[in-house]
Formats: sequence, C-alpha cells, structure tokens
Amino acid sequence: MKKLVSTILAAAMIMGLPAGCAKKAEVTYEPTVTVEPTAAAASSDVPQNTTVKESGNAIFQIANAQSGTSSMTDEELKKAYSQFVFGVMKRCVQEAKGENVLISADSILFALDMTAAGASGTTLDQMMNTMVPGADNASAFRFGVERMDSLQNDTLKIANSVWFNKTRASVVKDDFLDYVEKHFDAKATAIEFGPTVVDAVNKWVEEKTNGRIKDLLKEVDPDSLMVLVNAIAFDGKWKEGYNEGQVWDAYFTNSSGEEKEVKFLSGTEDTYLSSEKATGFMKDYDDGKYAFMTILPKDITVDINEFIAEMTPEEYWAFWENRQTSGIVHTMMPEFKTEYSVELPKTLIDMGMTDAFDAGKADFSNMVDTNVYISQVIHKTYIDVNRDGTQAAAATAVVMNEAAVEYDPNEHTVICNRPFAYAIVDKATGLPVFLGTVEKV
Repeated sequence: MKKLVSTILAAAMIMGLPAGCAKKAEVTYEPTVTVEPTAAAASSDVPQNTTVKESGNAIFQIANAQSGTSSMTDEELKKAYSQFVFGVMKRCVQEAKGENVLISADSILFALDMTAAGASGTTLDQMMNTMVPGADNASAFRFGVERMDSLQNDTLKIANSVWFNKTRASVVKDDFLDYVEKHFDAKATAIEFGPTVVDAVNKWVEEKTNGRIKDLLKEVDPDSLMVLVNAIAFDGKWKEGYNEGQVWDAYFTNSSGEEKEVKFLSGTEDTYLSSEKATGFMKDYDDGKYAFMTILPKDITVDINEFIAEMTPEEYWAFWENRQTSGIVHTMMPEFKTEYSVELPKTLIDMGMTDAFDAGKADFSNMVDTNVYISQVIHKTYIDVNRDGTQAAAATAVVMNEAAVEYDPNEHTVICNRPFAYAIVDKATGLPVFLGTVEKV
C-alpha cells in the first residue's frame, strides 16, 4: 500500500470528505475503474470503459484541513479512539450469550473512515465524533490514516476496495474514486449488483485474508449503490515458539463450569501486567512490532463477557501502563481458534452515528450525486492461536443504499421488491373478496 502521509485523510470503506475545499481544476489524475464483465456485458448500458461524474469540487484535497494545529495530542487521540474500541466491544459481548467474541476495531475504523470521506455536515460530524470522540474532524481523519499506515508490515496487511452498481455509475463522483485509489490502493469496480457483487466481494476478501474470512456478504440488494470493504490479515510467528515439551493436555473450564480437555501452551515470559481486577502477560511476535496480551480476571466466578463489557478505557489503560519486566512470568494458555461475525448498525447508531443510517438525514454529497445512506455494516473476524504463532483476519463491509427520490406529485412508482399485501376487491363497494400478504416468494 502506498505511503499515507499526515496530510491525507481517510481509511477504509467508502464515502467522502468535508465539503468546501478548493476546486479540482489542476487535478489530472484519472482513476482506473474496472467494470466487472457479466453475461449481459455486451448489451449493458455501461460500457467497459465506464467513467464516473466529477464532483466539480476538490473535496478530497484536504491538505488545508490538516494544516492547522490539532485540538488534541497524539496521546489524547489514542485514548479517545479507545472509547470507540471498548464501546463497540461492550455492545458485542453484551449480545454474546456465552459465545466467543472477536472484533477488529481497526478494520471497522478504516472502513468507516473511508465512508466518512464522502460525508458532509452533521453526518460527517457524528461519524468522526463516534470513532474519535472529542477530536475535530481533520484530526480524527488524520489519526485514522496515520494508524492505518503505521500498522502495516510483513506481519499485518491491509487492503481496501470499492464496488459500485454499474447501472448507477453516473451518480458516483470521480473525485471520490480518484481519492480512494490514489491514497488507499482501493480499486473501484463497477459491477452488477445482487449475487454477482456478493460473489466478487467474497472472493476478494477471502484472497486478501489468506482464505480466513469467507462469505462476508450473504446478499446485496440489486438496488444498492455501493459496497466499501476493508480487509486485514495478520500472520505472526512467536519470537520464541513452543516446543513439544511445552505443549500439554489439560482441562479448560468454561463459564458454565463445563470442562474440556485441550492442548495448552506453557512457557515463561518477561512482561507481567496487573490491575485491581486482572492479571496478564505479553508474548512477543518475531517482527518486534506486535505481541499477544492476555487479560485474566482475578475473580474466578466472573463471566468474561460481562467483565469486558464493564471494563472502561481508563481501566484498560491502567492495566496496560502497569507493565512490569523485572521478573519471570510462568504462563499457560490453550491453543484456540475463533470465528465471529456481527452486524453493526445498531451498535453504531447507539454510539451516536445516527444520521448516516437515516435515509432522510444522511449527507454523503461528497460521494455521489444522489441521496444515499448506510444500510448495513458487516464485520467478520478469525483468529487461530497455536504453538507456532497467531493467524488472524478481519473484514468490514459498508453497504450504501439510495434513499427514496422525490418525484413529481403527478408521477408514481410502486416497486414490490419487499413484503406486501394484496386484495381482490368488489369495485362497487370497495370491499375485499380476498385479502392477503406476501412475506416471501
């Protein structure tokens, strides 16, 4: 991925930037837009060399927005973002019902940042304040971009893509596609929506996550406008791996008191963490950049999902900042594998991102020449912790739908592409002879 500098704002999904920037007269870059071929390509209204409409405004030239002094220090921005991390996690574990939970807040952040790049007004304010509470929009954008850039190395890979409905290609703004391709390596693809885009996105995600995230999308409405996708793949080898003598059979007891015999990894580490409520250890990966950290409640009766739901960012930072490296830590943990999937609209709305999901209020005017809103945010994760290291992956998809268009009062449209009712009526009286509903076909 191209080096993202501090004067670039955005992250990983699909929308725009704040309006009011300079006009794009001097920009000569033309984004490469792929039109996915289909069986009907020859008769398609969208030719293979599809171009998209320019917005006429340099909405993605945000250097000016970044030139001012940030309202928060880097440390303050980091801790503000942690409120988003724990806010999402809290809501996910509260719905876990005894199951494992795993999120990548970064994948969600990058996807929503790219989406917010197309937002304006209150919609933009709410999105950025949800992800980095208390920061001005420019600083929040910069934080997301710089974080995406700083995370990447041979261990962790990040990829982004944009998929838009080729039947509505004319409303997608060229400036937006220019921006996401130049600064996020996000290839824009015009494609038939419905099963075709589902298959294409799922194949792309599976490839970018080394086969670990499959079937991210189950379905996409043929009338949806855009899908914005982020994928993260992590492949970390332990700095000091476990040999056969350090792999034991032992019993793991779940929150219901049930025991299961599994493989445990036993070793010694040099970093110990503690707080009033928990202890833990850190184990380094061989790249020197990433480490695996455990958080073990001191109360052996507590439900771990409830424990994490109640953990505040302040408690987490107290735990992290109380690291000790002056002694030896004897450790054991099970080998485990987890897959997790969650739909996030309810969570994000609850955290304050309301307008983006409201067809009547969403403002993504920097993205398209039509009224659109976020109809779905899907997040899926995978992790495998074993004697050799850790393989993990995450993917996030933001689905954009068009809002109802205001028609001339003398023009009408009825599209029964969702559940509806029907009747056979007596015209003389208007009474129904038959009355029914169609929930599914």
